[in-house]
Amino acid sequence: MKLSTCAYAAKAIFFSLNRVFFYACIVLACVGPVEASVPPGRVTFSWQANPPEDNVIGYRLYYGAYSRFNPNGSVKSNFSYRYYIDFADQVRCDAYSDNISCKLLTLEELQCENLYGEVPKCSVPDLHGHLYFALTAYNAQSESSFTPELNLTVNAEGLAAVQRAVTMLLTKK
Repeated sequence: MKLSTCAYAAKAIFFSLNRVFFYACIVLACVGPVEASVPPGRVTFSWQANPPEDNVIGYRLYYGAYSRFNPNGSVKSNFSYRYYIDFADQVRCDAYSDNISCKLLTLEELQCENLYGEVPKCSVPDLHGHLYFALTAYNAQSESSFTPELNLTVNAEGLAAVQRAVTMLLTKK
């Protein structure tokens, strides 16, 4: 049974980049549909897919504890997000050093729906703390620039409390 209530405010950014490579709308939901078995720290992302002529073969979600922007709004030089998740390859990679290490995610850990449809949606596990997110699309030749950056504080204890409360509500008769 699902309950589509979010305990935290959802954030949304809408934009398009003049048909260069990436058109997207990212919607970040704190809990997405709440299920009794959803682990704390799971965040659901949804976006408007690129048009078919872009020949997209995958999307990557980049994230980390630091923004790619300086306080004045300019982009930091030589910045890279700490992690990325490749939704097509189903891997989470730590890109902090020169040696990128990746872990294959199980179907229970990473759940994507409609990845190559009009509105892909992926639920990402094990996110905690204050994080910054940006999405890219890629095809066989190149990867797009980042989407506008989103930031969110994922509080595992708060999410667990919401899930316990929902479970209690769902099991009451």
